[in-house]
Amino acid sequence: MTDPSRWGPLRHPNFRWFFFGETINTAGSSMSRLALAFAVLHIDNSPTALGLVVASWSVPMVAFMLIGGALADRLPRALVLRGCNLIEGVVQLTSALLVLTGTAQIWHLVVLQFLGGSAVAVSYPAFHGMVPILLPEADRKAAYLLLGQAQSALQVLGPTVAGIIVAVSSPGWALLVDAATFFVAAVFLTLLKLPVNARPDAGDSVLADLRAGWSFARSLGWVLPVASLSLVFNAVSSGAINVLGPVIAKATVGADGWGLARWAEALGLFAFTFVLARVTIRRPLLACQYGFLAMAAPMIALAFAAQVLPLSAAFLVSGCGLGLINLAWNLTVQEKVPEAMLSRIMAIDGFFSFVAIPLGQVAIGPASAWFGTQDVQLGAAAIMLVTFLIGATRPAIRRLTLTGPQPSA
Repeated sequence: MTDPSRWGPLRHPNFRWFFFGETINTAGSSMSRLALAFAVLHIDNSPTALGLVVASWSVPMVAFMLIGGALADRLPRALVLRGCNLIEGVVQLTSALLVLTGTAQIWHLVVLQFLGGSAVAVSYPAFHGMVPILLPEADRKAAYLLLGQAQSALQVLGPTVAGIIVAVSSPGWALLVDAATFFVAAVFLTLLKLPVNARPDAGDSVLADLRAGWSFARSLGWVLPVASLSLVFNAVSSGAINVLGPVIAKATVGADGWGLARWAEALGLFAFTFVLARVTIRRPLLACQYGFLAMAAPMIALAFAAQVLPLSAAFLVSGCGLGLINLAWNLTVQEKVPEAMLSRIMAIDGFFSFVAIPLGQVAIGPASAWFGTQDVQLGAAAIMLVTFLIGATRPAIRRLTLTGPQPSA
């Protein structure tokens, strides 16, 4: 009998090794975003340079996502994840050594981020197809909550530690830690004991599998509308928060203050998970729209009150929204999509969700120079509100309900 308690999923050895690996991986990744941002700004103190480096990761991640999803459904997902972790570990190790030796140039980081983004294009859909093959359905909500809670607990410390490291030494040390966690995660993935999944419905080629996945996504009726709305949300937030945010922070709260604010976001995600464990989500796609709307809070804070306390409070709200999005979307996909299609559906959603992120990251620098940072942040928040209103009134989003078991965690 499966254990529906919060720790029940860890009684399954395969999930336990997967959980340990991904959690350790997150410990490093929670520091790398802030470290990379300030490494770039140390070389070239401009939002345009930072946008270029960040976009060099996003472009291949999006461009290769659909093929990555087909590969992850065609090959053993644990093997795919292990290979991608090794590639990303080498990328971050090289970046760290270049930064620590003072030889890093913008073009170095652009090339390395391109390689890292290419690996993520495959690992992202593979990761999101793992829980349903590791656990029975009754344990999956607890597993999603446990993954989110453990990862957010580490993210509480990660940005703060990264901010301190950047302030007292070099962002290269934080990148070095991230590289090590990729290698450790790959080791844990070797411990999974999974049968080789037969794929009797696999096409003659990866492209044939991709076409089959696209047809299935269209037949569902809700994948593309949700992904299209996510396209807008992610493009706006990536530019306004991840690119322009550190630039504003550098002139106001500094690296340590920005790290503390991002710490509050992880804290919100962690704390809200306890609430979600006791809530039954019946209209998950509508819940996702409310989660995205919460991400407008840091934009308003950056526009009016770029100080540690209000900025941290805004990111706390944003973290609650992220927790809601993660759980609601994962529950939807694992109930409505067969295991053989999981990675392709996640890849299709990821492609549309992320395809405009490079545009948002590159455009935010010139836009802020033209209109000013405050007006750009307020405009970004207004776009988030309008997109939410459109999504909340779509029948395909409002009417989809979950009917499967959602045991309290």
